[in-house]
Amino acid sequence: MIGAGTGTGGDCASGDSTGAVGTRVWIITGHYGSGKSEFALNFALKMRAQGAELALCDIDVVNPYFRSRERRGLLEAQGIHVVGNNLAVDEGIDLPAVSAELYGPLADPAVHTVIDVGGDPVGARLLRSFRRLIPAAETEVLCVVNAMRPATQSADALVAQIQGIEAASGLAVTGLINTTHLLEYTTVEHIQLGNDLCIEVGQRTGLPVRFVGAREHLVLSLPEEIQGERVGVAMHLRDNWMFAGKELGHGTN
Repeated sequence: MIGAGTGTGGDCASGDSTGAVGTRVWIITGHYGSGKSEFALNFALKMRAQGAELALCDIDVVNPYFRSRERRGLLEAQGIHVVGNNLAVDEGIDLPAVSAELYGPLADPAVHTVIDVGGDPVGARLLRSFRRLIPAAETEVLCVVNAMRPATQSADALVAQIQGIEAASGLAVTGLINTTHLLEYTTVEHIQLGNDLCIEVGQRTGLPVRFVGAREHLVLSLPEEIQGERVGVAMHLRDNWMFAGKELGHGTN
């Protein structure tokens, strides 16, 4: 199964990040515009396609755009339980409210749970409120990296972001996801830049590159030296009119 392996989630205070059972809870965090929510959505769909009982919990209450819960219909049609805000409104407005439904999937050992959470201190602080319910030995906390975004183009900036997430959430980040992209203009060279940045951050923090997410045609052409398990990413969260080429009047296929 995609992402199968040893759970490595841990409390920051303990410093113990080794688990004895497979990962069941995936916390996906990252800077706005990094591709975090798109990766979380596609990751959930692929795990479900491989037979996992799955819940996707969108607790990103900071970013009002491109939230994974906005594709509730797509996800629920595939048998994925979607948890969003407690007012049952998924699109168009920003509601800083998280549903208590989140506790159910975390407590159910039969359910794999993908949690989409903001990567700034405000967003990450939400994790602290239910940290006691997170099964540490079965949890990965993964930070998404897009080397094309101004706020995350340097190792210094990414290390600072990771430290901020850990301080706010009380959880240790356990790995990196390379989602470096420029929408439809993304090339293998861009993803390689992201790989190089992830490696530099890993050398400073000890964090492995757990996944690399890219559009399907690029995943198939990635060289072996690019680290991370491959995850093909379809653009579910951007309507056609939002693509950069159309915004510039170039058009896209």
